[in-house]
Amino acid sequence: MEPRLGQLVVSAAGRDRGRCYIVARILDDTTVAVTDGAYRPVSKPKKKNVRHLMMTRTIASSLSEKLLQGIAITNEEVREALKINGKAELERTDCSNG
Repeated sequence: MEPRLGQLVVSAAGRDRGRCYIVARILDDTTVAVTDGAYRPVSKPKKKNVRHLMMTRTIASSLSEKLLQGIAITNEEVREALKINGKAELERTDCSNG
């Protein structure tokens, strides 16, 4: 599955294993920049190899539209999207942000 802007992903490798993120930028074919609005703010996203991420089918549509249009998103918007869109995913994957 190819990563999409605004997609909910879960880190599968590294010190942040199990942490939920939103894809903020697609850097190249194998690397994306992810943010969670708290630990990794929008201003300092984390670069992750897509092989180290578990992709979900959940896409935060409001964030995706803004990112596609080049409009800046805020940390609060990201946290809210993770909170709302990630509830079912968090329960299924046992993902925590802390």
